[in-house]
Amino acid sequence: MTAAANIPKPSDVSGLVDRIVRPLTRIFNPLILRIAGGRWVPMWSLLHHRGHRSGRAYSTPITALPDGEFFWISLAFGQDSGWARNILAAGECVLRYRAADYHLVEPVVVESSSVRSQLPPLMRFGLPLMGVHNVLRMRTIAQK
Repeated sequence: MTAAANIPKPSDVSGLVDRIVRPLTRIFNPLILRIAGGRWVPMWSLLHHRGHRSGRAYSTPITALPDGEFFWISLAFGQDSGWARNILAAGECVLRYRAADYHLVEPVVVESSSVRSQLPPLMRFGLPLMGVHNVLRMRTIAQK
């Protein structure tokens, strides 16, 4: 085994998210799945995507907010999370936001500090507090 194999891969996930938020998702996700994408809870959206290897359909609660022709999706668990890899591989997904479905395409991972002025206000201030450095920008092509 080489010395390079022992060096851990740098994570794009903050310590706060890794130590506190990640364990809580196992507890709260069943509840969040019931309300995500609903009209009265704009903070949580429901992301419908397919596994890039299995083709299996998944629904994942996420934080996504619109601004102009784009949706900005928080990458709190990093771009190596399963749902992010699936979307990047497929190049599209369907997002349920405020009781409406949006077909999203052209996923691009961007550093949140470089697009701060383009982000919705809640993300502009919330992402740095959570230690989230990257966001996924996706263009809306149609409302379903």
